[in-house]
Amino acid sequence: MRRLRILFYWLFYTKNNIIFVELIKYLLKPKVDKVAKRYIKKILLNNNFFEITFNNISKKLFWPIKFSVEGINQVTAETFDNEDWHYYRYKHTEVEDGDIILDIGTAEGLFPLVVIDKCEHIYMVEPSSVFCEALKKTFSEYEKKTTIFNNAAGSIDEEVYFNEDSLAGQISNDKKGETKIRLRKIDTLLTDKRITFIKADIEGFEQEMLLGAENIIKKNKPKIAITTYHKENNPVDIINLIKSYVPEYNYFIKGIHGEEPKPVMIHFWI
Repeated sequence: MRRLRILFYWLFYTKNNIIFVELIKYLLKPKVDKVAKRYIKKILLNNNFFEITFNNISKKLFWPIKFSVEGINQVTAETFDNEDWHYYRYKHTEVEDGDIILDIGTAEGLFPLVVIDKCEHIYMVEPSSVFCEALKKTFSEYEKKTTIFNNAAGSIDEEVYFNEDSLAGQISNDKKGETKIRLRKIDTLLTDKRITFIKADIEGFEQEMLLGAENIIKKNKPKIAITTYHKENNPVDIINLIKSYVPEYNYFIKGIHGEEPKPVMIHFWI
């Protein structure tokens, strides 16, 4: 049904820079678990983590046993398949030597793991303490090149509740979530830091995060790769907000989400 909806949206609503050939490739593409198998070499149980090795990189990724290991399939496809509409390193938002990355919504950390050798430093912002423990293990050899913040990112600084039982993770102002965590503006977390690349996927809180990252974006003018398909987001508002900070930004929308005709990603660059 999802692929039929995407075909319908492409025909009657918007193409979001998807040409006909790309659409056909997507409609005929194997399911995500089969795509992931091209890249995943082995998955082993290692104490409280699944230890994942890949065919195309030598580094190991650690995934919390609290979450089904099947969850790695989606992020593997998004990280390695450059034809995936969720791919972050698209054209003008490629990771270059010496980049200083701010990864907001790091989760398992596959994206920073793949690019870390190119980067001067990577700042990771992840609200899940479960994923943060896995990140510490994955990046144990890169302590000097990485900083992990166990925070949520938003438009204000306050305390919120976070649902640690959800793989997607949701924050709220009531006690539905089990864990109380710090919600912080990016401008608060990284006041004087230089940032050259922002990657963000935070389950519909992208626009709220951007409201709290005004100074960082104005000062650094980083490349930005941000998801916009969550129901809480309005892609037009996100474009207008970022260009209000830095009018000279170029941008490129990509992909069609299956639930509604929103772009999957927007890429910004100077």
